Amino acid sequence: MARKPRVEFDGAFYHVIVRGNQRQKVFGDDRDRLAYLERLEQYRERFNFSVYAYVLMPNHIHLLVETKRVPLSKIMQGIQFTYTQTYNRRHRTVGHLFQGRYKAILCDRNEYLLELVRYIHLNPARMRNPIDPWKYRWSSHRGYMGEKGEVRIKTEAMLRQFGKSRGHARRDYLRFMEEGVGAGHEEKYYQTTDQRFLGDEAFVETVAARTTEKDIEPTGPRASFERLLEAVTNEYGVTKERLMGTGRQRDWIGARKLLVYVAREWGMMTNQELGKRLGRDPSMISRLIRDYEGKQDRRREANLARALAKVQTHARPYPLNA
Repeated sequence: MARKPRVEFDGAFYHVIVRGNQRQKVFGDDRDRLAYLERLEQYRERFNFSVYAYVLMPNHIHLLVETKRVPLSKIMQGIQFTYTQTYNRRHRTVGHLFQGRYKAILCDRNEYLLELVRYIHLNPARMRNPIDPWKYRWSSHRGYMGEKGEVRIKTEAMLRQFGKSRGHARRDYLRFMEEGVGAGHEEKYYQTTDQRFLGDEAFVETVAARTTEKDIEPTGPRASFERLLEAVTNEYGVTKERLMGTGRQRDWIGARKLLVYVAREWGMMTNQELGKRLGRDPSMISRLIRDYEGKQDRRREANLARALAKVQTHARPYPLNA
């Protein structure tokens, strides 16, 4: 399935993940890391965008940025291209340094700012050989603690949520960070709506209203796994036992693919949660979702949405994933 175009507008807030080509390292030493941060700061000044967080890892980079008039695509093209030139010249190499297309998730800043800053800053603690994130030089954590770094970080939006006093806010920020240590990889920050958005239906509608992009898919109705399971079994005319079982009949496979897709997109469930529900490895859940996305059935999705809407009209609010 072809990747959908990025949605870009003044004020867009992105979690950007840049990976090395074929998982190779993108930094040879600290001189390379400084060179990358210098370019990040140069383009930040040139294009007037805001950086809320960053971390440089051996083979990938996380950025949390808010753009203004200059689109993210132009910003990243400049940073990646000029750094690659410098890296290749210095190390006497040729070819692509970064994976063909970086990942850019358009996020609801009001909902995810705090959690994404913490997730990004704690990356060093999640390495195979963990590094103390408070001592790691190559993240923007120091900026939140009042230290001057290579890149100007916009810390106010986050710190003011911890208090009016800078000292008090930084203490509470650090406590908030410490509470996240040991959480591991957080799949929920990659489980996007329409492959591009991290936010609820209201957020996607707000994005649609702010852009001329016509390819924004509407989100489906929010529903629990049980309701989605019932709707899918009714749509396909199969029993819940067969759908949740191990059989591989063609109709059952199609129903399972649709179930895991709508459970992730409409039920906001993670691959791990779905794997536990269906007794399958999360990698198998990912494969089912990819297969379905390769040939989506909009007609059946519309049927499910209508069926769920009828149920919700006559039912009390139901907790997600109950």
